[in-house]
Amino acid sequence: MDTEAVTTSSLDETRPLRKNRNFTLLWGGQAISQLGTAVAVLAFPLLVLAMSGSAVQAGALGTVQAVIRVAFQLPAGVFADRWNRKRVMQICDAARAGLFLVLALAVLLDRAPLAAIFVIASAAAVLDVLFSAAEKSIVSQLVPKEQLSEAFATNEARTYGASLAGPPLGGLLYGLGRSIPFLFDVLSYVLSFLAVSFIRKPVSPHEEEKSKTSMREDVMEGLRYVWGSPFLRAVIFLAAPINFALSAVQFSIIMILTDAGHSSQVVGITQGCIAVGGLIGAFLAARIQKLLPFHRLIIITLILLLVLLAGSALLSGEIIMVLPVTLGLFLAPAVNSALFGKIATVTAERIQGRVISVVVLSAMAAASLAPIIAGLVVEMSGGVQAMGTALVATAASLLAAIVCRRTLKTV
Repeated sequence: MDTEAVTTSSLDETRPLRKNRNFTLLWGGQAISQLGTAVAVLAFPLLVLAMSGSAVQAGALGTVQAVIRVAFQLPAGVFADRWNRKRVMQICDAARAGLFLVLALAVLLDRAPLAAIFVIASAAAVLDVLFSAAEKSIVSQLVPKEQLSEAFATNEARTYGASLAGPPLGGLLYGLGRSIPFLFDVLSYVLSFLAVSFIRKPVSPHEEEKSKTSMREDVMEGLRYVWGSPFLRAVIFLAAPINFALSAVQFSIIMILTDAGHSSQVVGITQGCIAVGGLIGAFLAARIQKLLPFHRLIIITLILLLVLLAGSALLSGEIIMVLPVTLGLFLAPAVNSALFGKIATVTAERIQGRVISVVVLSAMAAASLAPIIAGLVVEMSGGVQAMGTALVATAASLLAAIVCRRTLKTV
């Protein structure tokens, strides 16, 4: 036995996460990449609106991207399990950098037809899903099992930070020139590509595990695996309604504050303020997880959300209605990171991409319906009733957590 190798491995597993070179490279690259993506989230609709003058077409672009992300979620999980995950991430980064460079140059030369913008945005959405599935699956190969929850918690902080800083930066860069946000995106993907390239850990399937089955068979294996696991079934029953609720709340707040006469600038600031709660909670997620077992953390979080969302509904029309929602998101990163940490711990490495994709799909599909349903309720009955739909969904998630508490406790 190679004593030196064993000692080195032991040291790797006990070192603090911040000293894990491979994970730090992944985290840093994605911090920049997600910031670039958040910049584009604002720049794309502004560009379409400026070129077409149509708010409907600007909104349609976001809808198309959302539909693509849902549709490609399961195939992305298959690819993450079949292929070298590091290579998948590199290809996606290189392709996205190329797409946005073409777009930036076309905009700069005033030769960017609306159809081309939709095509590039759609292709980028496909690559985003492929990259995300590989990135989430690769974490368990870079981090020891006992540090997985902490690793996903730092990823939550990264995501909330990007969502907080990206839109204001996107607005600033767009004000300097329509092509500037997309050039920034190019830079972010190049830097992400370089960071991923320096990761040293083996991140490809074992030769004997490389799939020789069809895409459909691989997708069905992932679905059967999730449905056959009491823990993962419970997760889906919890995740779908609460993600619907949070999406419905944020959309309803935009509608309510706009109808109350608040300016678009004020509404934009309130959306940023909502992310602050999640960002602070992400930094404290690891400590919160040590204080509360997973099943209790979920139930307490859902009870607090139910109370706080009710408080937000009572304050309907006032700017302060965002405060309860901000407080409600404080525990969300601790729940999310603990959840993905447990999935990565209890799921075989060869199928992690598909399992994570199924869970994410269930959450995304429900959340994608929220703006449409909330919008209909706002139009027919009013903003308070739209907030009520979120309360009902939160209560459903809480009920599922209580019913499934023994299952959640055993994992």
